[in-house]
Amino acid sequence: MENFVYRRIKEKMSENEKDAIPFSTFMELALYGEGGYYAKEQQKIGKEGDFYTSSTVHPIFGETLAEYIWKRMEMIESRPKYIVEMGGGTGALSQHVIGHLVEKKKVVDLRYVLIEASPYHRRLQQEKLAPYYTEGSVEFFSTISEAKQRIPQLNGVFYSNELPDAFPVHMVCFQGGDWKEVHVTLDENREFTEKLLPVPPEISTYCKERNIPQQEGYRTEINLNSIRWMEEVSSWMEEGTCITIDYGYTQEEYYAPWRNRGTLMCYRNHQAQENPYLMVGEQDITAHINFTDLMETGERNGLMPLLFLNQGEFLIQSGILEELQNHAARDPFRNETARRNRAIRQLIMDGEMGGAFKVLVQEKKRCLSK
Repeated sequence: MENFVYRRIKEKMSENEKDAIPFSTFMELALYGEGGYYAKEQQKIGKEGDFYTSSTVHPIFGETLAEYIWKRMEMIESRPKYIVEMGGGTGALSQHVIGHLVEKKKVVDLRYVLIEASPYHRRLQQEKLAPYYTEGSVEFFSTISEAKQRIPQLNGVFYSNELPDAFPVHMVCFQGGDWKEVHVTLDENREFTEKLLPVPPEISTYCKERNIPQQEGYRTEINLNSIRWMEEVSSWMEEGTCITIDYGYTQEEYYAPWRNRGTLMCYRNHQAQENPYLMVGEQDITAHINFTDLMETGERNGLMPLLFLNQGEFLIQSGILEELQNHAARDPFRNETARRNRAIRQLIMDGEMGGAFKVLVQEKKRCLSK
């Protein structure tokens, strides 16, 4: 049975003279269009959702991140200073970060900004952060452009956790000696299928500049939206630090010859599969990040790479091991200290979240931006 998202996508196809839309348009409608996955008012993160994030494992993740954020904030000379989170979902990570800073009395005049496109998630964030309104200024915006009207130049720390991996991506395939872009159309049964069409100039240039392997049938993603996003962030920031936590690779790893099917994955009820045309609007669609794109884009705007390492290494450098404690509990699942220790291991171990996620830290100083 077709849902609203199916019908909306098919209407979009009929508006195009080729009866097809780029995969990036399909992904945008499936995730962010009316009735789309992220537009729905339903739980997506945690045990009752479709996937876990580090912030759902234990508050220790946000507390450790808060300590690092505060160290970066102390280095900023400009005033006023802001902490900005974008794409914060339920608001759990912001709650842990602000809560820790308030508890440790490291906030005298808190200025905290959340940027969230989803009205549903924005409402959840407002509910979670309500107890901290009296501690200072907590503001909510739907886009960076909207935030810039209130804060023309950003001095502070801008961070995100699993944000650009959900940006709609272009899908390309090398066929017949040239790059083609994957479009979505309908087959004879009016089910979604793919066809390859010539790539536009912007994508053709990207493929050449990134030296993507020209192997017959080589298929991969191009996240132009992540480049535009980093352009917005880096041009907005006057002085401060940008922290991007996500899963991904450098350019060399991303476009390795053997990674010829790309990285696109779909998640529903904590089950992963590769077909984005199933359960449209009911499942998450995601692709790994090309961190080289973010680094180079930031550099062009004076936002220089400071750190790029696994999440586990970042958390260890930020002092998370100091939070490990001895305990004599017979039941490690009911003892809070044991739960905390188990969460730390999950967050830092290479075989778990510690190795799966990367952390990119970029810095802009006033002298560099002038």
